[in-house]
Amino acid sequence: MLAVPGSARPGLSFLPPRKPWLFAFSRPGSWLYMRLLKIRWIETRNLDGLARLYRQMQDDRIRLILAFRHPHVDDGPVIFHLMASLVGREARRAGVKLRWAPRGYFLYGRDVPVWAGAYTAWAFPRMGGISVFPGAYDSGSIRATRRLLLEGRHPMALAPEGQVTYHNERVADLELGAAQLAFWCREDLRKAGKDADVLIVPVCTSYHYRDSDWEVLDRVISEAERRTGLLSPQEPEHPPYRRLMRLFWHIIRTAEEHYGRFYGIRFPEGQDDGRDALQARIHGVCDAALAVAEGAPWGKTTGDHLRRVLAVRRTGLAAIYRTDIDNPKRLPPLARALAARVAAESWLRLRHMELVDILEYLRADYLMPDSGIDRYVEYGLNLYDVVNRLMGGTIAGRGNPFTKRARIEVGEPVRVSSYEASYAEDRKRAMADMTKEILGRFRAVAEAG
Repeated sequence: MLAVPGSARPGLSFLPPRKPWLFAFSRPGSWLYMRLLKIRWIETRNLDGLARLYRQMQDDRIRLILAFRHPHVDDGPVIFHLMASLVGREARRAGVKLRWAPRGYFLYGRDVPVWAGAYTAWAFPRMGGISVFPGAYDSGSIRATRRLLLEGRHPMALAPEGQVTYHNERVADLELGAAQLAFWCREDLRKAGKDADVLIVPVCTSYHYRDSDWEVLDRVISEAERRTGLLSPQEPEHPPYRRLMRLFWHIIRTAEEHYGRFYGIRFPEGQDDGRDALQARIHGVCDAALAVAEGAPWGKTTGDHLRRVLAVRRTGLAAIYRTDIDNPKRLPPLARALAARVAAESWLRLRHMELVDILEYLRADYLMPDSGIDRYVEYGLNLYDVVNRLMGGTIAGRGNPFTKRARIEVGEPVRVSSYEASYAEDRKRAMADMTKEILGRFRAVAEAG
């Protein structure tokens, strides 16, 4: 659990990307990091096609955007490993002669060093990282991204889902950012007198577990039950499905009681315990948590839960990491104390946002009694994480007790040139259509299991 900040902190300024020299040193390190993440084996599909696209990019014939799925907190390191090691290895195996060693650029949230460690603020810009402020127009990152795409030496990796979405086999709605960057890149190329096409390559990541992990799952469920005060069933035949659904209902009722008692929020009464009722109550808890997070002086935002989550995160981080104060320690004592109080209050509001950040993605109908080990592990870890967020934690406290097998599947690229005529007539519609095509390719892979 993170500590409540005792003072305001310097602002989260834009971290400009540097020459990615650290990428070369990261190749052997990325294999080791996969082991630290308990990824014991990586299965790849259609990677030879991506290696050939790298060669076309290095011949200045195309620009590449790798649009990857984001169901798991480990996706970023896995995609980095793909760019740092796997593509080069596949190119050698397939006889594709690359002009230079594969590297890449990637977008990451400017708040990542807050929970991932301050070292990332130094390392990521030197590994090809471009910091962006989630949910906000960020001119510095947009300029840097467009410049690097125009130069075209390396691909750009980003997650169109916007953030972790917690389900291997269900894809959340996509943001329009990948399509917008692709069209901008095409325009920039034309202005530079180049006719290179821009390709968005869908990359699906997923994670898979072993039958022996049922025992580990039992320990995860037991720990979540202990933390919530819910006694584990004594009957050995009590199946994991019943335990997980029992735990889910207990968590939701606990959250309802908390927000009702201390924040005066009223929830609909009802005894129905079906999946539809549970989903409605999940939605109600998300609304309640966001209502508390958006209280005065922040004000209620508009849009769906994701839009509201991003708005709360942006406002809260800005209140803790103050761009309007050069050095909070040099403020007069009164001003410093008031800034510290605002930072602490904002931190507490962000705890409600962190709950919704995972809870909004959970679906009551995702787990069935006959689901396989993969879905059971996902469900168990997600419910454990919901408990972690209710206790004041973030995604950093999610836990990683399972060894796993990662799968990377490269899809057929989406060519920007095929949407240019539509873009000339209606830019928003063209971006929506392109994003829909990417979503369709994601779902075709995800729903195949």
